[in-house]
Amino acid sequence: RSQSPDLRNISRNAQMHLSALFVSCSAAAVVSAGASEYEWAGIFAFSDTVYMWTAQKVEGAYADATMKMAVLPATDATAEALEALEEAGKRSLGSNCTPVVPGSVITPMTDACYQVVFDQDLWQSLYTINASGVAAAAFFTEHVPTEFENTAHYLKDRTGEDVEPLAELPKADENFGSVEWGPSLGAAAIINMITFVGVILLAPGLSKLVATNATLFDGLLSAFAAGSLLGCAFFLLLFEATHLVAESWEDEAAQTWRWGVMILAGFLLPAVIDCSTALMQEAWPTKLVAKDTTATAFPGDEAGAVDCPVAAQGETHFAEGETKRSPARLIGAVAIGDFFHNLCDGFFLGVAFKGCGNNFGWGVALASVLHELPQEMADYAVLTGSGVGMTPARALLVNFLSGLSVMLGVVIINVTEVDNGVVGLLLAFGGGVYLHIAASECMPKVYQLKLSAKTHLLCLLAFVLGATFIGLILLDHKHCEPNGGSGHGHGH
Repeated sequence: RSQSPDLRNISRNAQMHLSALFVSCSAAAVVSAGASEYEWAGIFAFSDTVYMWTAQKVEGAYADATMKMAVLPATDATAEALEALEEAGKRSLGSNCTPVVPGSVITPMTDACYQVVFDQDLWQSLYTINASGVAAAAFFTEHVPTEFENTAHYLKDRTGEDVEPLAELPKADENFGSVEWGPSLGAAAIINMITFVGVILLAPGLSKLVATNATLFDGLLSAFAAGSLLGCAFFLLLFEATHLVAESWEDEAAQTWRWGVMILAGFLLPAVIDCSTALMQEAWPTKLVAKDTTATAFPGDEAGAVDCPVAAQGETHFAEGETKRSPARLIGAVAIGDFFHNLCDGFFLGVAFKGCGNNFGWGVALASVLHELPQEMADYAVLTGSGVGMTPARALLVNFLSGLSVMLGVVIINVTEVDNGVVGLLLAFGGGVYLHIAASECMPKVYQLKLSAKTHLLCLLAFVLGATFIGLILLDHKHCEPNGGSGHGHGH
């Protein structure tokens, strides 16, 4: 016979209290007189007498079965007050903890520890915070509260509004070096090293192979880059941007137009840079590019175009009415375009690491590396081609120096306070840039090349492979949850 709802509730409550009693006894057996470290602390100002603490399952499970918590009364909700209570908070967490089950009341109290027990049969557990006679309270917890956030903030007032901490520990700058600078600058350095990819073309056997199959290599690299860029844009940047933009603007229309405008602005950026470079070139007396009629084109669509360089030296001829462009101006066009392109890559990379954590950041870094490979190879071939005639060493140096802007972009983002909404807008902007490069430059090049049906199929497989590499990141991916300056986002 099935039990009545009342009997089931009584049974479940009994199990909960027995579990709490077991936790309490276990804690009493192992607790020592010393203090216990906390993972997170925050101080809140109270203007009401009742608040609600919420813990939710994320992906079907709580981050832990229990969590130790110390709630200390404070006179002010300031960073100084929180720091002054730090030792008291550690001492409280190291004391004998009182178990509290869902529905229980937690009262701010000096030298008291609560062992919060989560109801494994429910998707969320709620606890009442009794703030009567308390102007502020400092919370010291065993876990970061956002680890237990799914659809609701961990602390709310009686009207359901989120209550945010006015100060947190550890401070953002305590984790700044390891959380943001190290991985982001490391990824930027890896991306910048791709500027030396032209060295590959110096290998005797490979250079001959590439020269013989220039069109095939160009098609495969372009398709692979397009797949990785579109995968990064749709799997990571654009989707995550919607969540972040929603944090700063509640109105759906306000979210949508900002998100859409930034995508379109990012999509137009490469075209704006290209037009600006062209206008500067037209301001000079000589203007058109030399066309090489004897060299083998790699990579590109037709020999001699600015973005379709030649891989071998040869006699230079000019079409009727054309004049030779100064090599210095062609070098400037390549270097300036590459500088701004890499600077934007640095911005997006810095935002990804700083706002969304290491997994997300490395995903963006992977996409950047994959699309830099064909671009840097093309830049190298332009600089060493007959239009410029640089030595390989000088061409690699120019590529390396212009590529340093990716480091500059990361530094600018890391030293700047970025709001969550701004993070979302920058990610949307970066997604727009990636859409342009993939859809307007990489894939069209595949179609413009004179490829056989079998080669086209190989290019499509390369596209799928590039997108799959980025898609694999989603296997262990959660929504980007910016730290909001605290350095404690755990949704990565």
